[in-house]
Amino acid sequence: MTDASLLCVGNLTIDDLVIDGRETTALGGDALFAALAARRTLTDVRMLAPMGSDLPSTLLGTVAELGIRVETSRPRTIPTVRNRVEYAADGSRTWHLLCGEEAFDVLSVYPEDVTGEALSANGILVSAMSLRSQLTLGPWLRAQTDATIYLDLQEDYVAGNERELLDLLATCDVFLPSEVEAVALAGTTDLERAAEIFRDAGPDVVVVKTAERGCVIATADRTVLLPTEAVVPVDSTGAGDAFCGGFAAAHVAGADPVEAAGAGAAAARVAIGGHGVAGLLADLGSLA
Repeated sequence: MTDASLLCVGNLTIDDLVIDGRETTALGGDALFAALAARRTLTDVRMLAPMGSDLPSTLLGTVAELGIRVETSRPRTIPTVRNRVEYAADGSRTWHLLCGEEAFDVLSVYPEDVTGEALSANGILVSAMSLRSQLTLGPWLRAQTDATIYLDLQEDYVAGNERELLDLLATCDVFLPSEVEAVALAGTTDLERAAEIFRDAGPDVVVVKTAERGCVIATADRTVLLPTEAVVPVDSTGAGDAFCGGFAAAHVAGADPVEAAGAGAAAARVAIGGHGVAGLLADLGSLA
């Protein structure tokens, strides 16, 4: 553990998980997966994610007990985005959005949600939220803080918004797209070329996540294809978010991009070892 600090910005969800016919309710969302992964490395992890009016305090208490500081945001008067996830015996899953599609933007982070204390973090990881919130928040954060800014996107909104998103890259220091997002945004399946395009747009480091194949890491000095250790997943939910949280935590603590990618991959392997956030929760419990 180090004294560096990381703020994880994104969304929270309520997920009803149906496993072997039994239903449990848990928190989910990219901000939570990232924060739990970051907590494996850092003692000072903060999470900023707007909360719906129905968010169970008991579930949020579990996050605080793990040492993650939950930052306050403007109150929301609408319900939290809620999913029902049914897991089959073969490991496949079916997602049902119970409520919240129209509220996703309302439950995303905007500048008025970010306090001065939150801005004091050494690093800020901006996970996928609504397109409007990310296009608004990115330039504002860059003007307000010298923190290292890490950016992830949402693949669903890339098509048709390529120019705006490439401009957004000038506001971050490290860009962490998935392979699908990178191909769509750069217009090429050559990931090394895509990484060059992204670096030319502004960030110092680009890491393209390619799931079980590892990642492509591009800096001013070199481009590295880093393989990962293949494991059989219990549930791949949140793997990319955990990678980003693990990467950002290690990087802001002083690791070089290749070392940080290794930490991100390790966090992703832990995340896919259980249903929802269970793998990361169990891992943090054992570390404690």
